[in-house]
Amino acid sequence: MTGAALFSLGLGALLRYLGVRWGTPLTLRHFWLPLSVLAVEVLGVLMGFPLQGLVYPGVFLWLALNWHPIFLPSLLGAGLNALAILLYGGMPVDPVALERAGLAHTVPHLASREDGLHYLRLAFPLGDWIALPGRVLSPGDLLICLSLFLVALRGAKVVKE
Repeated sequence: MTGAALFSLGLGALLRYLGVRWGTPLTLRHFWLPLSVLAVEVLGVLMGFPLQGLVYPGVFLWLALNWHPIFLPSLLGAGLNALAILLYGGMPVDPVALERAGLAHTVPHLASREDGLHYLRLAFPLGDWIALPGRVLSPGDLLICLSLFLVALRGAKVVKE
């Protein structure tokens, strides 16, 4: 998901740089919050702790503090991902989608549930089942990427607090 999110931000920023603009820049507050949430997620992955449950409340809080309709796809996407994790006890990943994405080598890792979040299971409709080259995403991931793309295309200014 992180790679797809960075790609979405980068594509939106590139198009904005090339002159494609959409509306006035957003004003974003409390920018430290998404950065700290990202740090918690990375720390959890590196230490082998399932800290994903701490990520979603932080995302929802930051979206509430910076509410704008452009964040609606991101809010819906994060909600779908959180629902999948709550319903299934983790994020299901479709093994067939992994093969279609060229990621069959990751099946043993996911079968052992080493990352504490992802595991192999039929993932439709909420889990990771959408195969892209080198990635398997959920519908929630795609909505989050859409929102990030639109924010980058629109532009943003960060207010320090």
